[in-house]
Amino acid sequence: MKRAFLRFHARIVERIRVSNISTLKFNFILTKTKTTFVLTLLLIMSGCNSNKSSLPGITGSMYEVLVVMDHQQWISAPGRTLVDLLDQDMEALPQPEPVMDIIPCRPEGFSNMFKSSRNIIISDISEKYSQPKVVYARDKWAHPQAIVRITAPNDSSFVEAVQKFGKNILDFFITQERQRQMEYNKSFVNLEARAEIEKIFGIQIDIPSEFKKAVKKKDFYWITNDNPKIRKDIVIYSYPYTDKNTFTKDYLLAKRDSVMKYNVQGEIEGSYMGTEYKYYPPIFREIWVNGGYCAEIRGLWKMFHGAAMGGPFYSHTRLDEINQRVITIEGFVFAPGEKKRNAIRQLESVVYSAKLPQEINALKEISVTPKK
Repeated sequence: MKRAFLRFHARIVERIRVSNISTLKFNFILTKTKTTFVLTLLLIMSGCNSNKSSLPGITGSMYEVLVVMDHQQWISAPGRTLVDLLDQDMEALPQPEPVMDIIPCRPEGFSNMFKSSRNIIISDISEKYSQPKVVYARDKWAHPQAIVRITAPNDSSFVEAVQKFGKNILDFFITQERQRQMEYNKSFVNLEARAEIEKIFGIQIDIPSEFKKAVKKKDFYWITNDNPKIRKDIVIYSYPYTDKNTFTKDYLLAKRDSVMKYNVQGEIEGSYMGTEYKYYPPIFREIWVNGGYCAEIRGLWKMFHGAAMGGPFYSHTRLDEINQRVITIEGFVFAPGEKKRNAIRQLESVVYSAKLPQEINALKEISVTPKK
């Protein structure tokens, strides 16, 4: 916890954007108390579309969260607990970067200028509350906005609530950021790439217009923005579903290494892309996307037998139920000397936008006019 707070202090010094806090003083006294509490999770949905249209647009940078908290609570256990949650390192990045960027703000400084922030945590610790409560809300002061309000009767119950339900809070903000990016991508789609991909794989995916340079082969498609500073790539490949062990970590990573070795080669003869296993083993998770099973892999790639190149990658592998084929969609980043969190998160939003044949057909069926 102490290391996380020191790291956060260094980041704040680097980009000081603090409201009504001239200095940040941290002490590291951790008080541990046991409190029984009942957590109420409420999801307040946004109002009607007319209300949304009347709201101003959100402000702030991607994955930035404004934390509204009393200064004394901020520099004590409640504040340190939030820092531990929000400032933890994001998974599968070659250099440490926080999950969220934190902007502290005192309640008296929470003016209209800050109420349009894209992500907000509002804390209120007071004896007037009988138990901790976490409330999730959207679009209160701006659109599309995500807000978490945490109330508690005392510091210890606040800390316990954040520690126990911190993952839910993070998931809420990360999901909202991804949905914002997906909506943005829809306005800037490379229609030619979208059509080519649908012709090859039968899937629909929102490839941003910044991606222009493509390589097309049988059952393989690779497109890049070819940016020399922050390069982002999307790779799609498919193969028949014949093995019941396909959707396992070992099988999918072996398939990835095989496909990349053959198709993604470096400038030096004999060099090729592969997966980094030694220093950061890939993370495999089973998730659900559009109501269907999905194997998610997050990890690091590197170039073998060539230049010192590498970076993060993120992939979804799913089953095309209609054609009985396995489809993998992967995004990877190459940005030496640059921060990579936002770039790989942007690629995640592209990966999530994919619709498989069974999903496309389902949408068509829903849109059919019913018989009178």
